[in-house]
Amino acid sequence: METRKVQVTGKSTYVVSLPKKWVTSVQLRNGDSVVLVPLPDGTMLINPKLKKSEREQTKKVIMVDSNDNEQLFRKFIGAYLAGYNLIEFRTNGNSPKNVRQDIRDLTHSVIGPQLIEESSNIMVLRDLLDSSDFSMVKGIKRMYMIARDMHQDAIGILSTRNKDMAEDVQSRDQEVDKLYWMISKQYNQIIRDVFFADKMGVSTIEAQGYLLVARTLERVADHAGRIAANAAKIDEKEELTPKIMAMDSEVIKLMDDAVSSFYQNKFDTANEVVNRAELLSHNIENLSREVLSMRGEATNIVPLAYIVDSIERTRAYASDIGEAAINHYFVMEYNTTMAKTATPTA
Repeated sequence: METRKVQVTGKSTYVVSLPKKWVTSVQLRNGDSVVLVPLPDGTMLINPKLKKSEREQTKKVIMVDSNDNEQLFRKFIGAYLAGYNLIEFRTNGNSPKNVRQDIRDLTHSVIGPQLIEESSNIMVLRDLLDSSDFSMVKGIKRMYMIARDMHQDAIGILSTRNKDMAEDVQSRDQEVDKLYWMISKQYNQIIRDVFFADKMGVSTIEAQGYLLVARTLERVADHAGRIAANAAKIDEKEELTPKIMAMDSEVIKLMDDAVSSFYQNKFDTANEVVNRAELLSHNIENLSREVLSMRGEATNIVPLAYIVDSIERTRAYASDIGEAAINHYFVMEYNTTMAKTATPTA
């Protein structure tokens, strides 16, 4: 850490010298310009790189050396989340037909990348979306609406016996995953690029809260798919079905309040969510015991137990969002306090 004295030149210009070692390391020269970015806590960031009108092109080459679809997918998602806007797949020799189709399918699993170039051994995907144009807040709201609808449709199978709905519920999970990966990508860009964060209008610590909520909602959607799959295995309405559906309704209401407390920045509501979640845990535990002690068709006990377990997981996720809302409340309060402190008074 180095200190510099502030000097006044003329009547209104304040000057601070820059450390030579830093100037040399970032290759600044006489006459170059730097960007000054005031931060909420009153500090000033000096960036030697001016804003560019066009996005910097970053490229990742992925060698495809097997027919492992899962490995290919993981590599692609990793490169996407890292922020590469050009992802090139290469094979030694001609690409097998199934691999080429797998790569094309990758564009449907995320938001932005499209296939722009293809040859016998090279396929290039380019991210055509400027991530800063995508609102994290709206993305999370959209995630929740999809996950909530999935959950209600999934538990509804217990009463409607509409097994076709199970496949529909599970197919919507991909839409939630797309939004989650976009928000994860944005978070990585925010912590790496102050210009991107400024354009998004979100601080690093705020973005962390959004990421935590998005990750939780992605898991809620996963459990909705799990509920749907297990509900489709039950051939007839069980006597505990009304109790299970009533408990699920309570959990969904809890989730509604948790998400609402996060967006409305209400500590009291979030605190109440955490307390209610704790009470619900005991009720769900009792319901689980009832399921395991059921008489009658034994084949229904296992899927019903899995359904109750997913309801319990969803309850825990609602509590997690409530806790995230409490933390978010204090983060926003701190930012407001620091902004006022940093603002000179007349």
